[in-house]
Amino acid sequence: MIAADVQFRQAANAAAAAYAQKPAYIAYKTDVVVDVPSLRHHQTISRAVESRVADDYAVLQDLPQGQRQYAHSFPLIPTFDALSYFRVTYNGSRRDALAYVEPGDPLTFKDPRETSHADVVVTMLRYYHAEYAADSNDRIAHIVMDPLQSLTTGNNSDFYIHDVYVDTASNLPTRVTYLGATTTFTCDYQVVEGHWLVSHATYTHTFYGPLKIGRVTATAEATNHDFTFPSTPSDPKLIGFGSLRLPNPSA
Repeated sequence: MIAADVQFRQAANAAAAAYAQKPAYIAYKTDVVVDVPSLRHHQTISRAVESRVADDYAVLQDLPQGQRQYAHSFPLIPTFDALSYFRVTYNGSRRDALAYVEPGDPLTFKDPRETSHADVVVTMLRYYHAEYAADSNDRIAHIVMDPLQSLTTGNNSDFYIHDVYVDTASNLPTRVTYLGATTTFTCDYQVVEGHWLVSHATYTHTFYGPLKIGRVTATAEATNHDFTFPSTPSDPKLIGFGSLRLPNPSA
């Protein structure tokens, strides 16, 4: 088995390559369970979604016959690369516990051997210490990521990469988990018709009151299914794209 940091680099590059081959349009159904135990709030939101992937413009249809609206994909676009640079907008409203994941640039690495003339090249990650977990095997590599002080010092991020599960045959991540003091974010992936997609995602965030007196923990768990990749969208408004400013998909 190759070194854990090398495996992570390969996984990031494979994810970036898969993201670059994303479809023009994607249609899917999603069931999102929102749970806020302290407020005794539990709700399931089911929607049919059709998205223009280039700018994440989507038509959302509440199921079975509810509201229809235009917004970003709900709760996140399935082509999302969890190893990329991204930002989460959290909205604790009644309808959307995880309001929007704003995709960023993919994380990629160059092979240092391509530019080095040394006999031995040592590869290491700048901001994480990576090692294999005990449950790693020849089929699935489980990489545990420990953020270094060079990353966390002066950084206001809510969470950092903690676990990456990798299919060693394709080098594509099958699960990515971020962990922070108040937040956990996990994406599970599957390949559908050659496309690497988020099939399941869980986002948990704890809100604290002033001086950390009192807290509320909310969880949104999304299951995506029935993926299709239309060459032409069913809604004419999804054809073509420009600069768009969209509201969060709330009702």
